[in-house]
Amino acid sequence: MAVVPKRESWLTKPFLASLLLGIGGFLYGFDSGIVTPSLALGSFTGYFNHPDAPLRGAIVSVYQAGAWLGSASVGMTSDRMGRRRAIAFGCAWGVLGAALMAGAAHVAMLIIGRLLIGYAVGTITGVGPVFGAEIAKTNERARITTVNQMMVSWGFFVALWTGVGEGKWANANQWRLGFAIQGIPALILGIGVLLIGESPRWLCLKGRYDEAEAAFRAWHYNGANDEWCRTEFATIQASIAEETQMQSRFRWADLVRTAPARKRLFVGSFVLGAAMLSGISFVQYYQTAIYATLQFDQDQQLLMSGLYGCVAPIASTLSLLFVDRIGRKTILVSSAALLSLSYLIVTVLAARFPAVPGQPTNEAAQKGLIACIFLVSANYSALLGPMTWIIPPEVFTTESRAKANAVVQIIHYSVSLIITQCSPIALERVGWKYYILFILTNAICAVIFAVTYPETRGKSLEEMHEIFGDIRKSDDGEVDSEKEVSEKGGVSVLTAPK
Repeated sequence: MAVVPKRESWLTKPFLASLLLGIGGFLYGFDSGIVTPSLALGSFTGYFNHPDAPLRGAIVSVYQAGAWLGSASVGMTSDRMGRRRAIAFGCAWGVLGAALMAGAAHVAMLIIGRLLIGYAVGTITGVGPVFGAEIAKTNERARITTVNQMMVSWGFFVALWTGVGEGKWANANQWRLGFAIQGIPALILGIGVLLIGESPRWLCLKGRYDEAEAAFRAWHYNGANDEWCRTEFATIQASIAEETQMQSRFRWADLVRTAPARKRLFVGSFVLGAAMLSGISFVQYYQTAIYATLQFDQDQQLLMSGLYGCVAPIASTLSLLFVDRIGRKTILVSSAALLSLSYLIVTVLAARFPAVPGQPTNEAAQKGLIACIFLVSANYSALLGPMTWIIPPEVFTTESRAKANAVVQIIHYSVSLIITQCSPIALERVGWKYYILFILTNAICAVIFAVTYPETRGKSLEEMHEIFGDIRKSDDGEVDSEKEVSEKGGVSVLTAPK
């Protein structure tokens, strides 16, 4: 692969496009966050007849179910419609879902609207990172895909402070405001994404090479890198053509047909499963319930959730400064280990100094517990969170990327659905003992990251073959084609172009 000769400004066209695509992350964060203060508002719970723990879990988790459905459809919509139109398609459902939630007359209408919002987010988050990775240069790919995590954090921040504002607004319909706001980013992204160029790699996948080259140059040509553009595009075109020729028509079963393919799928999907097993969704959705166990009233719960929301945007923005400089594996292992430690401290404090109604509380223990909850947010937003956007799109081949990322997101939202549905019930029945689960899951994930994960930093999308064993070198050091490897008794796999 050709190397870019000089360090370029951050403000490249792909990076600017990533800010637009990041609105999808903002929508994800806002949609996820707005239900948190809503569950603490007396006007909301009163209007819906004070839902019990299972119904509260359903209101929260149906969003994950919708996202699961959106993710499941991404493999078809993204490959058939193109990256841009697939995102716009998801945004249309987001606008409709926001309207239903804002106008909800009963809990069924609220749940249907949240299901549609989830479908929109599942579609957008399934396609957006793929699009960003496919238009990025190697040296900026992590930064570009990390923008999604930063925007998720800002979305959550805005949602939580919207909830604080709703709490101060003396109106029986105060809870409808945040639900209505959800439609704004969906509308902006849906229109804006149609005004930018398509992914050159997707155009190559469809055999539209002239359009692909024009799109590639539109993304990367700066007036002085003509040779680099020609060489880079030729490499991309050759790689995708070879993948297509060898596999003819990529099928879902091909995701697990060979050992390298299975390794790619594991690496891409486990990081999302680990993210949900980190407990971040539990903390985000039910932190007001945690504050309630500390005997905080409604205003205190909303204020603490607002302050919690300030942590993630700062941490995720700072991650842009180092995410391209530190190895992916180092970040994953250290993040999971620190998360396990944080939950250990939370568990000890909650067990040793419980807040009992009518009895004095240990304020130092309360502050320590809240500090650890905030530390969980900072850790996830700066370390593990960005990896969930970076790793899946970069480890798959162009032909498998849409389908594989759909599987990754399905796993993501499946685990999240289970956590969000079960958490309010578990917290109500076993209290602080529920935190032990996340001590164990994060510790196990740290070990798995350390033992099984490869390092992908610094590799182009076309060079990932070298890491996952899709290429095999002969005795003379040359890369063998699939046919040559087969003739020599090796495993038949895809190869990168020579």
